[in-house]
Amino acid sequence: MTDTPATDQLAQDAALWVVRVNDGAFADWEAFTAWLEVSPAHADAYHAAATAEAEMVEALAAAPRAPMEIGYVAPRSRHRWPAWGGAALAASLVGVLIYHAETPAPVIYQSEPGVQRTVALADGSQIVLNGGTRLVADGRDPRSLTLAHGEALFTVRHDEAHPFRVRAGSADIVDVGTRFDVVRGGGATRVAVSEGAIDWRGEGSDAVRVVAGNQLHARDGASDVEVSPAASDAVGGWTQGQLAYDGTALSEVAADLSRTLGVDLKVDPSVAAHPVRGVVRIEGGADVVVPRLAAVAGVRARRDGAQWRLRASP
Repeated sequence: MTDTPATDQLAQDAALWVVRVNDGAFADWEAFTAWLEVSPAHADAYHAAATAEAEMVEALAAAPRAPMEIGYVAPRSRHRWPAWGGAALAASLVGVLIYHAETPAPVIYQSEPGVQRTVALADGSQIVLNGGTRLVADGRDPRSLTLAHGEALFTVRHDEAHPFRVRAGSADIVDVGTRFDVVRGGGATRVAVSEGAIDWRGEGSDAVRVVAGNQLHARDGASDVEVSPAASDAVGGWTQGQLAYDGTALSEVAADLSRTLGVDLKVDPSVAAHPVRGVVRIEGGADVVVPRLAAVAGVRARRDGAQWRLRASP
């Protein structure tokens, strides 16, 4: 097959993503996810690049080391990847070998929309991912994670000497207790605490402590955060088949439901800020649950093909 500039460029792009993702300071997970989802070829190219990088690091670690010598050792690959990508991968991945030869790759946990996933960590902590969620653990420290997007319920084994941290946008959520729920999306973060407490450490601002029975709302770039009451028994209610609200904007509620059910649910701007109070049971599928939400919120629900829309009542 004749090599093409397009395939060669894809190999280089994939290799550069491997370099970036292995950087401990990497935080642009939304862009990485968008790139992967362009087509199956992108995911295949990234897998090939990541596999090549892992095998090169393994070979480098096993080979005798001579002072002041840096060379490329071509390992015997267990995977066949296209010849058109070989030169591009070797050139781009040399940065990985130099800077990350002894740095474990991050561990990525993700769930499809409408599907929950439970992750048990070695320290005894547990994380439940709601649908459409991507969570990344530092390869060097499994108690340091980044919530790229979606929602996760954390039940943490507290260790004062080694705090559990969740990165959300440009802020850190530091565990001071045991159980909290984090939602990340649309340039904003919501944290609700049911047991213990967390410290919210925004960029360039003092820490804000949020104790059990409260929730915090923060928007990227804003200097202030909003702390308000939240029923402790409602935190992570999606794991028990219900969502409870006390004045939450309908746009946020719709995002919660979209994530939990895996449904495309839109809200007309005229009712996006409408406060929702009440409990929405989430069993029965979108055909049952979306009209149920509309009844609780006092709006109309209309289905158009696979999409639902919430609008003002006539």
